[in-house]
Amino acid sequence: MAEYNSYKEKLEKHHNKAIVEVIKDLYVKEDLGPSVSAKKLGIPRQAFIYFVNLYDLKRLKFANCKKKIISLSRRELIQ
Repeated sequence: MAEYNSYKEKLEKHHNKAIVEVIKDLYVKEDLGPSVSAKKLGIPRQAFIYFVNLYDLKRLKFANCKKKIISLSRRELIQ
């Protein structure tokens, strides 16, 4: 747990925003996976997954994914 706190402090200091926002930007907004996101941040994949689970971002990511699928389906119906 102390290890995760050190990653949290490092990332918040480097990005000047809360860890949840840093993780959300990569995982949800940029739609990157855990491995690529962790590599970009310079932290282990397991630490990245810990933060995703801690802030329940998986649900948010896949809710956005569902919206994209519905949007694409509607476009096909219109054409």
